Amino acid sequence: MHRHIPHFLLLVMFGVCVLAYLPGLSGPFVFDDGPNILGNKNLRVDELTIEKLASAVLSGSSGLLQRPLSMFSFALNFFFAGDLASTKPEPFPFKITNLFIHLLNGLMVFILTKLLVGAYRNFRQPSLPAGYPGWLALVVAALWLLHPLNLTSVLYVVQRMTSLAALFTFAGMVSYVWGRSRLYYGERGGVIAVLCSLFIFLPLAMLSKENGALLPFLILVAEITLFRLVTAKNLDRYFLLGLFAVSVLLPTLIFISYSIQHPQWLSAGYVIRDFSLAERLMTESRAIWFYLRLILLPDTGLLGIYHDDFAISRQLLDPPTTLPAMLGIFGLFVAVWLLRSKIPLVAFGLLFFLVGHAMESSFLALELIHEHRNYLPMFGILLVVLHLLLNPLVAKNTLRLRLALVILLIPMFAATTFVRASAWGDSQELWETEVRHHPTSARANVEMGDLIVHMSQLDPTTIENNYPIARKYYETAALVQQNNVNGYFGLIRLSMTLGKPLEIGWLKELERRLEQEAIPANVNNHLITMAQCLSLPSCPLTKVQVESLLEAPLRNPRMMGREKARLLSATAYYQFNIARNHEAAVAAIRRSIEADPREIEYRISLVTVLIAMREFSEARKQIALAKRLDIRNARAIDIAKLDSQLDPPL
Repeated sequence: MHRHIPHFLLLVMFGVCVLAYLPGLSGPFVFDDGPNILGNKNLRVDELTIEKLASAVLSGSSGLLQRPLSMFSFALNFFFAGDLASTKPEPFPFKITNLFIHLLNGLMVFILTKLLVGAYRNFRQPSLPAGYPGWLALVVAALWLLHPLNLTSVLYVVQRMTSLAALFTFAGMVSYVWGRSRLYYGERGGVIAVLCSLFIFLPLAMLSKENGALLPFLILVAEITLFRLVTAKNLDRYFLLGLFAVSVLLPTLIFISYSIQHPQWLSAGYVIRDFSLAERLMTESRAIWFYLRLILLPDTGLLGIYHDDFAISRQLLDPPTTLPAMLGIFGLFVAVWLLRSKIPLVAFGLLFFLVGHAMESSFLALELIHEHRNYLPMFGILLVVLHLLLNPLVAKNTLRLRLALVILLIPMFAATTFVRASAWGDSQELWETEVRHHPTSARANVEMGDLIVHMSQLDPTTIENNYPIARKYYETAALVQQNNVNGYFGLIRLSMTLGKPLEIGWLKELERRLEQEAIPANVNNHLITMAQCLSLPSCPLTKVQVESLLEAPLRNPRMMGREKARLLSATAYYQFNIARNHEAAVAAIRRSIEADPREIEYRISLVTVLIAMREFSEARKQIALAKRLDIRNARAIDIAKLDSQLDPPL
């Protein structure tokens, strides 16, 4: 009976987790939920046919693999929610699905911890009590499930990509550790379980999100620290060496070789960033320590969806903590090396955390800080801390005190997560909390400004009182980041929406920043909004002003390739829909295709304009090219609709 108590208590923790997250399940979609989910019409499947599901699955715009498993799950949410026509579907079905995945991950954390600690006990420290692996697994899973740092991976809908990838990564680790333990003793089934970890769970993790590719490296962490290539049969050892050669060494060599031959693939991503590769690496060393602080001491004043207020490291001592942080990271690797024999479970946890951040917190030109990047790596730190606190063989006279401290953490984490979830359950409270905790976050200020504008639209009697408040938030956003353009776009929208005067200074500074600074990837959407304004009788912008805004980023030397193509697509939209200059629209689209020839969207836009111009012969050629580009048939439905318009009745 005692063996099953941890399992029963784990079910209780599931219930506590659901209650902690319950207030946030009706909260809004946020940030990247817009372009990835709400703005993706292919996800709104009305029937579960192969054609429509294939279109949804392959409609992702994030990552090299387009994250088809995640997109499939979003499509199922739309289908079963039945809210296909609404521009603002209910977020509840999406968020409850995320919570269910989170609970599954908690189960995987429990099983993985029990297997790891059980293997550690059997191989390294047999004097540990037989029930220790189960009880430690319970506490690790409970604190992981309830940790407030994991909230954005649950209530921020698009981060299902993160939680799904983590689910299959944890499952792959479970399969490997179970199989590897059998190989240690020469028992049957070990080889099959090890192969399943890489040939079943690895593809599933990668098709959810690209950082699932870290699974072989995390498996190697377990091998280096815990198993040490010890097997009952020499043949099994050779099998493992061959497996790591194929899954770790070979991909690493291919990656290094490709990067040397094609350095532009990495540098191209930095054109929209206001930091260089070197600055990112320096900053991420500080970010790792920031994450560790949030894991060990989850301060609600530091938590948030946006961390664009995190200072960039421009030099080794700017800010002064940069060099110490880099040396500290090196020190963690040294600690892993020194502890690998003495306390291998601690070495495993530290290295698991570091390797878990190897993709998103290193050289890739991603944004600097996001809480969801800790969803998987946090497991390693919790395992280390809780093992050190609860090990019954160390300082036995303080064990009860340490146990009481750990037990106290469970309701503390649950309460903190409940408070955060409560704020996430209401748009106004969410953004007020974000601005209060991150007053110099440009994004949080823009979100708050947008919320006030929306409230003013719902109740026009509040415009006079709300206008100066919204203006202050937008101006703060423009002030705190010298390259920020969204604050100025917000000020212009403020004038457009509330009928207030447009200040020329806003336009001049916006145009300057568009032309000279590193600008974000979503600028084309803002420019389209400015262009759409011209079709309104009360638009404060003139044709000349809109065209100047459209032309400014095209003069920016940073803009090239995909980013330039997006900007040209905004120009094409303006010329076709607003200026009604079809020839200019065609010219802009062709320049988009030249800048990003693999993007099928521009071919489809070109065909649309050519059909409007009744250039059917050229449209046929472009449709043929679009079909060749659409190797996965992701846009087959849209292409077929255009194809049907090529021979209109006389």
